[in-house]
Amino acid sequence: MEIKTLPVAPIWENSYIVSEKNEAFIVDPGGETEKIIRAADGLDVRYILLTHAHFDHILGLNAVKNAFPDAKLAVHKLEKEWLYDPSLNMSDDFFPDLEFVYEKKNVEIMLEDGMELDFAGTKIKVFHTPGHTPGSTCFYIEKNDSSGKPVLFSGDTLFRSSVGRTDFPGGDGRKIVESIKTKLLTLPDETVVYPGHEENTSIALEKKLNPFLNRG
Repeated sequence: MEIKTLPVAPIWENSYIVSEKNEAFIVDPGGETEKIIRAADGLDVRYILLTHAHFDHILGLNAVKNAFPDAKLAVHKLEKEWLYDPSLNMSDDFFPDLEFVYEKKNVEIMLEDGMELDFAGTKIKVFHTPGHTPGSTCFYIEKNDSSGKPVLFSGDTLFRSSVGRTDFPGGDGRKIVESIKTKLLTLPDETVVYPGHEENTSIALEKKLNPFLNRG
C-alpha cells in the first residue's frame, strides 16, 4: 500500500492519497486541488473520506469529486450539513473569499462508529472520535502500509505530542481526550498515525510523550 502525503494551502492541511492494486481513496481534499488530482491520476478512486468538515479539509471537494465522479463521498452523519453551510465549516470566518459550499446534493456514505469500508481486499475501520468537532472521525487499516504496520488517519483529533483544538464551535476538551484514550490508544503501539497537519507519529509515542494524554 502506498500513502502519499500532500500538505496543501491555505493552512497546510495534510491530504492523503492511499493506493493499493490500482484502487485508491483520498482523505481530506483541502486546497491546491490540481496537486491532489494529479497525484491520484490513473487510479480507481473508490472513496473520498472526510475526517471532519472544517473548511481546510474540504476546500478541494468540489473539484476532486468532479475529477473522480464514481468515488463515494463519506462524512460523519453529524457533519453532513456542514458541507453546505459556510458558517458551520467556518470558511466564512477564516477565508470569506474561499467561502465553501458543496455543489452536489448527495453524500453517498454517512459514517458511523464501527463501520467498515471495503478497500482493495482489506477493511477501513471507522472510529467516531468527537472532541475537535462533533463528527470527527478517524480511519484505521490494520497492517497495510508499505512497512506492514497498521495505519491511522487521525484528522485533527490526534497530532504528534498534541491534540486538536477544542475552542471552535462544537469542540469539547473532555471528549477529545476520552475519544483518544478509549478509541485510539487501544490500537497496537506500532500503528503509524497520519494526522491532519504536520508530521506523522505513532500510538506508542503518543502514549509515552503526549502531554494532553498524560495529565494526572
